[in-house]
Amino acid sequence: MTLRRQLFIAISLVFLVIFLGLMAVGINGTRDYLEQQLGSHAQDAASSLSLPLAQSLGKNDAGLANVQVTSMFDRGYFQRIAVIGIDGSVVVDRDLQTKIDGVPLWFSSLIQLHAPPGEAFISAGWRQLGKVVVVSQPTHAYQYLWKYTLEAGGWMGLGYLIAMILTRFLLRLILRPLSDIERTALAIQERRFVQIPIVPKALELGRVVRAMNRMSQRISDFLDAESKRADGFRKEAYQDEITGLDNRRSFDLRFTQLLEGDVQFSEGSVIGLEINNLKAFNTETSYQRGNAFLVTLTHIVRQILGEHAMILGRIGGTSFGFVVVGLDGTAMAGVGRKLQESLQLEIESVSGDVDISFSLGVVNFHKSDKRSQVMARLDLAIESARQSGRNALQFVMEEEGDEGALGSLGWRELIQNAMAENRWTLLGQPVVSLATRDVIHREIMTRLVGTDGRLVPAARFLPMALRHHLMADIDRALLELVFGILEAGAQTEGHLAVNMSNQSLQSAEFVKWLSGRLVRLGGLAARLSFELTEYGCSIDIEAARRFASMVRDHGARFGIDHFGLAPKSLQTLREVPPDYIKLDTGLVAEAPVNAGAHSLLQSVIALAHQLDVDVIAQGVESAEQVEMLIKDQVGGGQGYHFGAPSPDIGS
Repeated sequence: MTLRRQLFIAISLVFLVIFLGLMAVGINGTRDYLEQQLGSHAQDAASSLSLPLAQSLGKNDAGLANVQVTSMFDRGYFQRIAVIGIDGSVVVDRDLQTKIDGVPLWFSSLIQLHAPPGEAFISAGWRQLGKVVVVSQPTHAYQYLWKYTLEAGGWMGLGYLIAMILTRFLLRLILRPLSDIERTALAIQERRFVQIPIVPKALELGRVVRAMNRMSQRISDFLDAESKRADGFRKEAYQDEITGLDNRRSFDLRFTQLLEGDVQFSEGSVIGLEINNLKAFNTETSYQRGNAFLVTLTHIVRQILGEHAMILGRIGGTSFGFVVVGLDGTAMAGVGRKLQESLQLEIESVSGDVDISFSLGVVNFHKSDKRSQVMARLDLAIESARQSGRNALQFVMEEEGDEGALGSLGWRELIQNAMAENRWTLLGQPVVSLATRDVIHREIMTRLVGTDGRLVPAARFLPMALRHHLMADIDRALLELVFGILEAGAQTEGHLAVNMSNQSLQSAEFVKWLSGRLVRLGGLAARLSFELTEYGCSIDIEAARRFASMVRDHGARFGIDHFGLAPKSLQTLREVPPDYIKLDTGLVAEAPVNAGAHSLLQSVIALAHQLDVDVIAQGVESAEQVEMLIKDQVGGGQGYHFGAPSPDIGS
């Protein structure tokens, strides 16, 4: 329970006791007043009745006495009137049972009014004849007391409600710094080093806030320096210094990763841009103007391609390559024409007397295509555009091959039937500790079982699943198989790691289902890891952060896959700190032969260690790589050097 809630409850109880006490004092005082009034009323009645009774009893006229008593009693204000003789005999006695209308029985039972009797002696001269005893009827007193209780209770309740609202507001105002401190502490726990914006006036809280801000700032400054250092190595090794785009080496590595790795996409295209006669433009004007022209073209491309651009690269002196995912052929044609028009306007504005132009080619590609084949088709498209004239655009679009013959709707039907019939199988590849060779976890991979019993690789059916928005259903089917393994008690080594799709993260229904399923899984959830690709995290940082927080709340771990090559890798690491990262295969392969890549790898490792993030290398294929990675303090490794994907997940 939070401190604010504890204080609120304590203050509420204090106010409640005070208001109840005031209520009790008010009711008790009113009751005493009413009892005094009843006694006074009875005494007045007895005194006024004693004179006529003295005359009637002095004449021994009992009938007249009875009439005198009855006439007063019938007014209804009395519970009892009795005339008692000198010898103690009852001469006249009128009694009315108490009946209280409009007052709950529990109230009259809880708060009882005692009406004191009024007495007056009856005498004729010096001779005493008896006495009259009068008891007032308490009905009206009870009704008055009940009405007072309701009114007083209402005002007290309103006062209590107002007091609680003010208390809540004041506590929130006074204890706001504690909430900021709590949020900052949780952020630091999640490796996000933020500042508390308001320093409270209370000395104790002020000192705590300033201390936390200093600590957070120092750590943040240190990590910023490490990030800047690592980013410097990345730019040196993989970034074109003029345009800020990926250089040819980075473009090739990232494109290969896209084609061969776990990054999921439904549609993919490569746009090739060749600037013709740029050398003459530089000679005629200046290299500075030429460079400025290239930067302007870069801004145009970024603006038009937007979030669909996965890789933007300068792959030669006058050649550019842009990889776009998520757009079908029709949409890609529109983007290509818009890019053509914008580039043409820019060239016409700067070319002057120099015959500068461009050639624009667009080709599509599919998962598991060879990079060399795609780039060969791109060269053909660019050359075709060049032969077509100045500032021309050429599309070269091809079908998928064997799987393309099935058709989009055919693939959707195949995938839906597989889900209905549960035709899936799981493979697991070990991730091991480089130092001890102990299995850290096994990364789970899924295969669709075709109607002929043969396994369909993920690279063939996942693009179509993405196109038809079936990934949430596939991930759910995959996870049910994984949960079944855990619940069946299979003796797996370490954890099981599962890759998630961004489509699943963006499905509120899927996330709700997964959260509920992890609750049912209980302590077994601690044997699970959920992974997103670095590209998947960068698409929707907030969704990735919420997903990571959710799985951690249930005891599972969160990792980022294929990490290290993208320009925003280090920013993603800071914004969505995982429990571990898996270094991209391309970066691991480049490090032994490229000093810049090795420096980048070492910087990423250092930054990850500062954030308490475990580092795992992917694509480990040789003992030499293992030796280098151990020296660089990489904790784990995954690759065919340690084992190929196998259906034997529990061994």
